[in-house]
Amino acid sequence: MSDEQDRARLDDVGARLKAMQAAQAETKQTEQTREESAQGVGVGFRIGIELIAGVLVGAGLGWFIDDKLGTKPIFMLALIAVGFAASVLSVIRVLKNLDEAVGLGRAIREKEARDKTKAPSANAWDDDDE
Repeated sequence: MSDEQDRARLDDVGARLKAMQAAQAETKQTEQTREESAQGVGVGFRIGIELIAGVLVGAGLGWFIDDKLGTKPIFMLALIAVGFAASVLSVIRVLKNLDEAVGLGRAIREKEARDKTKAPSANAWDDDDE
């Protein structure tokens, strides 16, 4: 009878252990999803701030120059356009860095690394029939 009770207790402990491991795996998956979502939100805020900051800096500098030279809208409009262009280039740079970290950029780098390790043989480019 003691063996049957021990077997039942072991089965109970095993079932509890499996339930705990499943709960931990689910919690880990949920935390990973949250972290990925938070990173996406952070990148989105960064892009928005960079776009707004570029335009505001351009407008501020243009307004200052126009005020000092007495030419009201000319420099402000020109520097707003320059600030917007600089902001777009900055956003492209951010997105390019994201692409290089994962996705297509990473795949291209890995392919280039594999191609470097596979050096062509000595006669690969030899077209002579000698």
